[in-house]
This record gives sequence, structure tokens and C-alpha cells, in this order.
Amino acid sequence: SYHKALAIKPDYAEAHNNLGISLQDLECPDEAVDSFHKALAIQPDYANAHYNLGLALQDLGKLDEAVACYRKALAIQPDYAEAHSNLGVALQELGKSEDAFTCQRRAVALDPQNDLFWAGLANSLETFSFTSIDDNLLQDLSHLLERPTVRPSYVTRPIISALRHQPDFSQILGLTGSGKLEIEMACGDLAEQLSSIPLFLRIMGLSPISDLEIERMLTVLRHAMIKETEAGKTNEKGLPFSAALALQCFTNEYVFPETDEEKAAVEQLQQQIATLVEKEQEVPPSFVATLGAYRPLYSFPWAQELCEREWAGSIKEMIERQISEPLGEQSLRSQIPRLTPIQDTVSQSVREQYEENPYPRWVKTGIGDKGRAIGAVLQGAPLRLALGDYQSPESPEILIAGCGTGQHALVTASRFSNARVFAVDLSLSSLSYALRKTNDLGFSNIEYAQADIMELENLGRRFDLIESVGVLHHLGDPMAGWRILVDLLRPGGLMMIGLYSETARQDIISGRSLIAEKGYTSSPEDIRRCRQDIIAMAEDGNRKMERICNGKDFFSLSECRDLLFHVKEHRFTLPQIEAALKALDLKFLGFEMRDQSTLRKFRKSHPS
Repeated sequence: SYHKALAIKPDYAEAHNNLGISLQDLECPDEAVDSFHKALAIQPDYANAHYNLGLALQDLGKLDEAVACYRKALAIQPDYAEAHSNLGVALQELGKSEDAFTCQRRAVALDPQNDLFWAGLANSLETFSFTSIDDNLLQDLSHLLERPTVRPSYVTRPIISALRHQPDFSQILGLTGSGKLEIEMACGDLAEQLSSIPLFLRIMGLSPISDLEIERMLTVLRHAMIKETEAGKTNEKGLPFSAALALQCFTNEYVFPETDEEKAAVEQLQQQIATLVEKEQEVPPSFVATLGAYRPLYSFPWAQELCEREWAGSIKEMIERQISEPLGEQSLRSQIPRLTPIQDTVSQSVREQYEENPYPRWVKTGIGDKGRAIGAVLQGAPLRLALGDYQSPESPEILIAGCGTGQHALVTASRFSNARVFAVDLSLSSLSYALRKTNDLGFSNIEYAQADIMELENLGRRFDLIESVGVLHHLGDPMAGWRILVDLLRPGGLMMIGLYSETARQDIISGRSLIAEKGYTSSPEDIRRCRQDIIAMAEDGNRKMERICNGKDFFSLSECRDLLFHVKEHRFTLPQIEAALKALDLKFLGFEMRDQSTLRKFRKSHPS
């Protein structure tokens, strides 16, 4: 239709522009660029055509040219929110994080309801550290955490870097770091101050905080909190912080160290609560928050009765997360089909690990705003994979082999349009967590089942796309498992595989050697003790241990166990992966990395 319009009226700028958009949707970016140039030759001040030309050039990897197009669009139309956002995306890919953040912040200011802009803002923040804050920044970051397209764990560190510039927060961090807590100020007063910083309370409730200084602060405050509870001192104004601390500890699975004195006080407190529940007397909210900061409340026999009482505010959310949701998961276990036997001895050990520690525990993940065809996602920015004559299936069937607690399945189901996702895992604990979150988010295109990859050869189904990330290297024989997955792929199908790198895990190997040398088991108590050893060695200048402490996975029990204590792991070099691809008759398309700067640097130093 556009071609017909242009045959009648060759100088019809809008038809050239819209033809370009259609060609872009048909995954023909070179032809789209040509159409946009024609539109601009006719109408040089056409802001939308400059913007669309920028999009097409960005998909082709011509980032500097794309940036120039977005800037031209904004010179004509300064409040063009989409142009600000995509300029931010291009600048981020060019490694200009600060400029990217400024652009994305302008986009959300112009259109605060657009979730794609918030996702762009979150992406621009991931490697960012604030050196100062303005009046509205903490509020903007609070709004960011509530958007469905944003995964809180990716923005925790930049948020903490911003909070360090908040005067009350900075002062408390200084006090708890110096050990002067009891001399300077009572715990209740500090809890009250922290209760007035909503951004900190929210991030505590959403994600483990991967920062040793914050961990020290929270450990000191938790210790002071149970002492004050034991002494009968409570400060109701500090309750929002106490409840947030209980959520943080529940989410990180009680990874913080505790003293024998604390253990005794916890035991006494839980008996007090049990007696009050038994006598049908009121349980003070501060008791519930304090106990929840040390132990998961659902694990106590009186949990259900506590759940049935009326609670308000921050305690209500804590009861929901610590009792209602875990008990709900237990009831879902029976709904998950058992697809294959689990006979392989390594698979049995791995399943046991993840039954004890479903991996990872998460509260909120980043869900795609709008799914696209597989080819459009993989050929567009930032991946730009060369797929040749690949045709995207209209309703792709996708297998997630090793889906854990559901984040992977949900992200994939929202990333690709009209997708039907089949997600399997060894662990019923992980699968019931995944099913609860999937139901909560209203997804109906994901099917879960318990299965062992090593037993999937007789599944009787084929898939257009298979994704298995962080899984094959935990099998007894990774190549045998990978071969089974290849046999489940339709001709011309695609795979995304994530494997441990021999090079990147050198620090972890040192950590695993320490565990073997000291005879640590994978019990929660031993994981906590081992972490304290690693922290002490890092503080003494051991660079490998320091790098372990800098990893996000170090800051929750299940992730630390997965990182350092796994019952089985294999590691790969690039030549080994090349040999595997040849043996499996697979063609390598490229790497997918969240931070594109690594690939950009590699391409620059190895242009051929």
C-alpha cells in the first residue's frame, strides 16, 4: 500500500517514513534506512523520521550515526520522550553511562507511565555509582523499583551508592561501622531514623543487598534489636525498619552471622510467642519482626494461627511473605507433574541441594513490556546476531531446561511473542516457588514439570528454542545432557546455553579449595562461618577473596551455596566450547551479555 501511495505521490514524506517502519518490522533494516533517508530528503525537519532512522541504524550497530539522528530529532522536538530513551540506550552501549542515565531520566520525566523507559533507566544504572544526589533522585529510584520491567537485584548497588549521600543514612553507616553503636545511640532511635527512608526499606524488602558495609550495619542493628526486645524495650516508630530487616533476612535466607547469645535470645523469644498464641493473647508486632529477622516464621507450628490474625502496615507484608506465601508453595507441590524418574546419582545430589535451598529466592523480576518475534529479538540491538535465512515461528515452543525458581521462564515468556514455554527442573521446592510466582503474575503460557535432563530423550516433543543457563555444568556428563537437548531441537532451531568459564571462576576455585581445606559442609551454619573466613581474608588483602565478596551471589544463603559449595561443577574454556559445538553439529551465533562493554572492547582489540 505504501509503494502504491508513493507511485502516485513520490514526494509523500510520511509514506516513506511509514514504509521504513514496516520494513524495520519485517527485519529489513538496510531497506528501512533507505526509506527514512528519502523521507528526510523531502522533509528535513521531520523529527519522527530522524528518530526512526536512528532506530534502524542502531539495529545495524551504527551507534554514532544513530546518536546523531536522535539528537537531530530532539533539536526539532525537545520533549520527544522516545528519542531521549533510545538516545540513552545507544549511549549506554557506547559506554557513556552518565549521559545515558541523564537521557533515560528525562524520558521517564516526560512519560512516567511508559515501562520501557523505566527499563532503560534501570539498564543505564546497573554499573553506575552516584557521586552526589539531587532532591528528586531518591524518589525517582523508589518509583523505579515498583515498575514491572525492572529487576531490583540489578539496581541494588547503584541505589545503595545514592543512599550513602543521604545524611541520616550516612551517619548511621558510620556509627555501625565504627563499633560505637551503644555509646552513641539506642537501636530504637536508629530504627526510627531508618524507618523514615522509604527507599532503603523498599530495597531491603525486594533484594539481598550485596554490600559488606550494609551487611555489617544490619548485623549490628539486628543484634541490638533482639537485646532491646529481650529487655522489654520497643520503639513502635522503628517498626517499619524492623519489618524490612525481617524481609531482608528472609530473602537472603539468614546469611548473616549470629552469636550464641543471639541464638539463646531467639529461642526464648519464639517460646514467648508460642505461649501468647496458645493463650490466644495479643502478640506484639515487634516480637514478630524481631523473630522474623532470625528465623523464617512459616517454620513454627503456630505460624498458621499467626497468619489468621489481623495485622497492619509493614507487619502485614512480612506475615504474607514469611508465612502465607511459603505455606501456599507447599500446597502447590502436588500440582506439579513428575515427568521422568531421577536415577542419576549426580542428579539426585543436585536435586537434594535445591530442595533444601531453592535457587534463587526472589521477590520481583523484570518482565518484558512487549514480546517480539525470536528473529527480531536476536537480530536487533544489542545482540545483532547473524541468523541468515532464519524464519521466526509464529507461535514458538520453548524449552527451559533447568528453570529454578521461575525467573528465567517468566523473562523468556515475556520476551518472545506468542510463546509457549515448557519449563523443567529437578527440584519440587524450586518449581512450586516458580508456579506460585507465575500464578501471581498472571502468566498462562508456562507449563512446569519435574524432570531430569538426563532422562528427557523420550519426551516426544520438539522445540523451536531451547534455553539452558547455569545447568549443564552441574550434570555428571555435560556433553551427554547437551546432546539430549540437541535431539529435542527442531531442524533450524536455536539454543541459548550458559556455561561456567574456567578463566572467570579462578577466584571461586580458591574459595572451593578453602572449603575443602577447612572441611566445611553445606549446612547453613558452615556457610555462615565460611563467609566470615572469606570476609576476614578479603579485609586482610587477599584479592581473590575480595573478588568473591564483590559478587552478588555471596550475599544470600542459596546463592552462596550455589556459588561455592555446589556438589558438582564443570568449567569450560572457549576451545572446549568450540569442540563441543563441532561434536554436536551446532553453529555458534554469538555471546549474549548484559554488559555489552565487554564485547565492545573485545571487538575493538580483535577486529577480525
